[in-house]
Amino acid sequence: MLDNSLKSVLDEKKVSKALLENSANKFSNKKRLFIIGDHCDIRKKYSKELENLGKVRDLDGNITNGYTTLGTVIVDEDKKNVTLADISVFSNKQDRFISQEELKKYEDKKIESKERTKELKELIDSNNHINMTLSVRKQTQRVSESLKAKNPNVTLCHVHDRFCDSVGYMEHIDQTLKDEFVVRAKLSRNSNKTKINAKGKKQTIKLIDAEFSNKKQYIIDKLRLKGKIYQQAKVLIEWDKVTLNKNEYTAVRITLKTKDAKPIHNKPMLLISNIKVSTYLEAKEIYHIYLMRSKIEAVFKFLKDVLGWEEFQVRDWDSIKNIIALCFFIGNYFYEIESSLIENP
Repeated sequence: MLDNSLKSVLDEKKVSKALLENSANKFSNKKRLFIIGDHCDIRKKYSKELENLGKVRDLDGNITNGYTTLGTVIVDEDKKNVTLADISVFSNKQDRFISQEELKKYEDKKIESKERTKELKELIDSNNHINMTLSVRKQTQRVSESLKAKNPNVTLCHVHDRFCDSVGYMEHIDQTLKDEFVVRAKLSRNSNKTKINAKGKKQTIKLIDAEFSNKKQYIIDKLRLKGKIYQQAKVLIEWDKVTLNKNEYTAVRITLKTKDAKPIHNKPMLLISNIKVSTYLEAKEIYHIYLMRSKIEAVFKFLKDVLGWEEFQVRDWDSIKNIIALCFFIGNYFYEIESSLIENP
């Protein structure tokens, strides 16, 4: 059933289809949904002989053995209930994996090997290649279209971390899917403003350093971050318009400080959204939308700590993909019956 050797199999595509159908039916009468997508590494540090065993990062940022999953969860308009909606599994050691760097080299005709150029052409022409960027785009579109097929009037807001900070992806959400998005921006993201540097040349100012047109500060009586509590913490919300590839979006910058005005983090948080912001409360809402991303991190932690997501011992690629997806499916079952579990632990 898991290794695809039977006529009736349970593979990752069937699992994702079932999850999406469940989600579409469950939210068919909702006005707004938050779609949170993120990748999660399945680490197999001590494994050596698993099929398509790729490379991922451990919690310290070091390279180790493993596989990559791309998960999507849906949060309802009350920002409380979580539903697991889609899962993809892939490896950077698969024959059809093409990194974005190699893809760029191919497009610029800078691949030195003629044999590799031929391989890349065949994969790209057949639309059979994979990487993180392609997987995110396809999964986002799949979820969006499935939900709107059951509920055409629903407003969808996609929430992503920095790995989705690309103009192409933002345009895909905004113009192709006609959805909302809130994406955390990389610190290297440029603003639309310039300055004259010490050498007398015009230099673009980074968005992290730019002057924002609007700002307001508020106080949190008790802020808990990574087990540490800050009394009377200060939150500075700044917002402004930013133009990326001729499209106008909203940039929101959040700076957390102690009551003594000392920065809690080394750098402020930068968010970019296609949601129009004209007031402080609207800018604050962008921040609160992004904070919901922690819900998918909690899902991944639950899958690993409680359901043993990384503990499989099968070796063939089909079984590996399918058992990872099946665990995600079972995780959704636990979230569906959460109220019963609370009453009857």
